Amino acid sequence: MSTKAKKFSLQDYLFIATVLLGAFLSSLTETIMNNALPTIMTAFSVSQDTAQWLSTGYILVVGIMMPATAYFMDRFNLRSLFIGTFSLFLAATLLAGLAPNFQLLFIGRMLQAVSVGVSMPVASNVLMLIFPKEQRGMAMGLSGVVVILGPALGPTLAGWILKTHSWRMLFHMISPIAAAVVICALFFVHNITQTKPVKLDWLSLLLSTVGLGALLYGFSSFGTWMAYLWIMIGLIVLAVFTKRQLSTTQPFLELRVFKSSSFTRTTFLAALVSVVMLGAELLIPLYVQNVHQGSALTSGLIMLPGAVAMMLMSPISGHLFDKYGIKGLTLIGFIITIVATIPMIFFNTQTSYWIISFCYTLRMAGIGLISMQLITSGINALPKELLVHGNSVASTIRQAASSLGTAFIVTLSSVVSKNIDGSHVQALETGYRWSFVATTAIAVLGLLIALQLRNKTTPEFQMKHLDK
Repeated sequence: MSTKAKKFSLQDYLFIATVLLGAFLSSLTETIMNNALPTIMTAFSVSQDTAQWLSTGYILVVGIMMPATAYFMDRFNLRSLFIGTFSLFLAATLLAGLAPNFQLLFIGRMLQAVSVGVSMPVASNVLMLIFPKEQRGMAMGLSGVVVILGPALGPTLAGWILKTHSWRMLFHMISPIAAAVVICALFFVHNITQTKPVKLDWLSLLLSTVGLGALLYGFSSFGTWMAYLWIMIGLIVLAVFTKRQLSTTQPFLELRVFKSSSFTRTTFLAALVSVVMLGAELLIPLYVQNVHQGSALTSGLIMLPGAVAMMLMSPISGHLFDKYGIKGLTLIGFIITIVATIPMIFFNTQTSYWIISFCYTLRMAGIGLISMQLITSGINALPKELLVHGNSVASTIRQAASSLGTAFIVTLSSVVSKNIDGSHVQALETGYRWSFVATTAIAVLGLLIALQLRNKTTPEFQMKHLDK
């Protein structure tokens, strides 16, 4: 197999740039509300448990929509799909920015999530299709600069905006960028996929929505008997969903990709990494503003070096992955993440902002080493016919785990805080401490699983064998 790098034309570069700009905008909205939650709570007189749905609910809807990506890419040409999803994103952003109450703000956020749930995997699928296998590590590293930078930069950008403007500016600022993406798509995005007369399995969409929704509600209400009931309902519905996917000729989510053990491990690890990353991105602003009584700008500035570290590590990780493989990279990344997270367990009102920022930056650098490359390694273990489906499955699992995991982490903090005697600040401090214990435990689990990874992956089965 030739390892000669593919040469791109100016049109190709403009195409890739438009896709990456859209991916950055999509990923930015994932965390931009995290730093604004205390402000939203005050503006609409809602509790932390209610306000957090702007983040956890958003992540869940993204996860619910991602399985449909393969259908949309088969059913519609790429240009129309890209323009359509970002037009919806623009309309949803305008609605959220003008929302007179929390309910309409929530609807706007969920419509954003519907768009992002399709556009984000479309972007990564485009890169997978454009770049040859020998360049996928670097391609995903390039993608990581914008896709990972978005969530990492969101809290910092929000803190800076909230210093002098209303929370509405978080949406007003995004709107013109979304409009620019739509305009660029009209000129630069072209079709690189073939359409097929496939049908959407509405029953599967309903089952996945109900199943994941029930799980999220259960994890968000953790600590009550009703929570366990909702979790049980969610698991049962998802079991029915899984059985349906394995018994139909045109599954909504192609679960046969899990025939590859390498894909299964890397997908599970990528999900754990997302929980560890987003958990801290959600906890740090709440901790700084509620325990230290710092401003949104302060918490944003504390997290800024972490965003920069992750941006710098992403292309480096792509180069290291292409040269050395995934196993050593993942082990080092998890070890760095664990070492940086352990001190967070002991954060208190006296902890220096410099220490908080250093620990956060170090853990983001560790996560930046492995986040995108785990997905790439798993995709490389699949036959070409399942690349798009594999990416959709991996993205769905990662998003669903992020939503459920962050909901559990925040709920754990709330439950512990409510059962602690002492001042309000002491109770919050203890709650956040146990949440950091949970994120550390998840990272340790990831390290143990990483020991079983294969350093280099190649397709582990052929479609013709599955179809027999």
